[in-house]
Amino acid sequence: MTSKEIIKKILAHDHPPRIGFCFGDGNPNDFAFCNAATLLNPLYDKYAEWGDYPELKEKAGGFSGEVRQDCFGNIYGRFDQKTKGECIYGILQDGWDGLDNLTFPIINEEYDQYVKQQKFAACDKYVLATMHVAVFSSLRDCRHMDNALMDTALEPENVTRFLGKIQELALEMVRRAAANGVDGLLMYDDLGMQHALFMSPATFRELFQPVYGAIAQEAHRYGMHFFLHSCGLVYDIIGGLIEVGVDAFQFDQPELSGSETLAREFGDKAVFYCPVDIQKIMPTGDRAVIEAGALNMVNQFKKCGGSLIAMDYGNWDDLGVLPQWRQWARDIIIQNANL
Repeated sequence: MTSKEIIKKILAHDHPPRIGFCFGDGNPNDFAFCNAATLLNPLYDKYAEWGDYPELKEKAGGFSGEVRQDCFGNIYGRFDQKTKGECIYGILQDGWDGLDNLTFPIINEEYDQYVKQQKFAACDKYVLATMHVAVFSSLRDCRHMDNALMDTALEPENVTRFLGKIQELALEMVRRAAANGVDGLLMYDDLGMQHALFMSPATFRELFQPVYGAIAQEAHRYGMHFFLHSCGLVYDIIGGLIEVGVDAFQFDQPELSGSETLAREFGDKAVFYCPVDIQKIMPTGDRAVIEAGALNMVNQFKKCGGSLIAMDYGNWDDLGVLPQWRQWARDIIIQNANL
């Protein structure tokens, strides 16, 4: 059975032979990766790379570090060439008046042709494509976080108008990925803090959930799966997102809700694509703690038929997680993967 077939069985809850793997450093890996599409915007492409742009710094209130501009026109900042930066000025943060004239990014046709040439439909690994657009995160950056959260209560009509445009762009990316032989789509969209959602579950269901549903259903229409990443405690909205079509959740902190809870309550309806918890377990450097955490995660999901794809976190070095600590977790997972 190929890697692609195993991952599809996991996602279909169809008696897979083992849990899924997405590991680096020479360890088993069932996945191949690409972008669903990349985006361009001629208005801002000259600022796409990090640099010292006085005109952007001035617009962002005199920021002193490096800056860049994304394809929506938002300005990002960072210090000491570290991290991917944070949005320090949103293209719409001064008001909704600019929405109707906002120039949205377009699909990069050159990259699209490159993906076509990879012939992913014939790949024996499961091809997961990253979406370079998100739902809440797009609002968060374009309006800036403080305004965006107030908008959910004070400007729901404008939020809905904005999200409609984001949905159109996302659906086009889904269709491009489908034409290029992709198996699944992964959207990165942080929705919570360590103790709660950014908004009430009712607000999320009213304003945001329908957009995720539309994207998931479009993916399903073309035979693909929809994976959603979120950091934070998002337990209260998992059930609703499953109802509208989310197939898999990529959580870097599965122990915020608890592997036992996720497997028991949702494991027969969704798949969890997770490393061993990146805050509670992996940074401890304690072999016994790491191995016990890895074994518990695997065993909990084996109880519901194996709805787990175990993965490496993308930035272990940023967390100070040493290579041998990572391998302790991987070894336990691989040794106990069969169902």
